Amino acid sequence: GKLTGWTSPNDVMLKVAGILTVKGGTGAIVEYTGPGVDSISCTGMGTICYMGAEIGATTSVLPYNKRMRAQLVASKRLEIAELADEYHDLLTPDEGCKYDKVSEINLDELKPLVKGPFSPDLAHSISELGANAKKTAWPLEVKVGFIGSCTNSSYDDMSRAASLAKQALDHGIKAKSKFIVSPGAEQIRATIERDGQAQILRT
Repeated sequence: GKLTGWTSPNDVMLKVAGILTVKGGTGAIVEYTGPGVDSISCTGMGTICYMGAEIGATTSVLPYNKRMRAQLVASKRLEIAELADEYHDLLTPDEGCKYDKVSEINLDELKPLVKGPFSPDLAHSISELGANAKKTAWPLEVKVGFIGSCTNSSYDDMSRAASLAKQALDHGIKAKSKFIVSPGAEQIRATIERDGQAQILRT
């Protein structure tokens, strides 16, 4: 399948954490492959690799593809793209290779997830979160919303948050709790200022 709608690369990793648990990747290199990889942005691939720490992975890898090449070219690294093209077979899975464990996720069926509390492998779909919180007596009041951790402060993440905020504003919905936004880098801050997301998030 492929990522669609509000489902993000973060959800891929939260699903994996739900399958493998926080210790399931310990001492392992976790490889993500299959047709669904091509629906994930380069930023999203970076997020997935970074979040490998959530399952204890030594490292995480994704195969070199057209999206990576386009990112390299767009960021003025054509020589690296051409080198990667030349050694493409070393940057993609070996045909018929064996793995210690294989888990399959259908991205078409993956839904947006919220993790926790207490553990990153405790994931809930948005539709189940309220019922699960009541059932387990978790606090129900949301006091602060935060966009800006190491795994949700990219341009893609800021754009999603701004889109959601704009929909709320368009329907006259006002926030009932504090909302903090912290872009992941100065370049991201400058870009969301330029493209208008920052103003929407301030409103």
